[in-house]
Amino acid sequence: MLPILTLEMVYGTVTYYLAHRVEIDEYLKQAKSDFDALRQASRQADPTFYQKMADARRHAQAVRP
Repeated sequence: MLPILTLEMVYGTVTYYLAHRVEIDEYLKQAKSDFDALRQASRQADPTFYQKMADARRHAQAVRP
């Protein structure tokens, strides 16, 4: 069973975000940038693996009804 958020938790989260919007948005922007850099480094380190994954994805999509 999934835990349920209370209304107070939701309001608290929204309130916190609104009070710290600039910092949170910058944090999320930096996290995306870091992730993109790691993904690119990973692709450069093993391009064959990523090509195989792309081929498998295309094959799986082709066999779906």
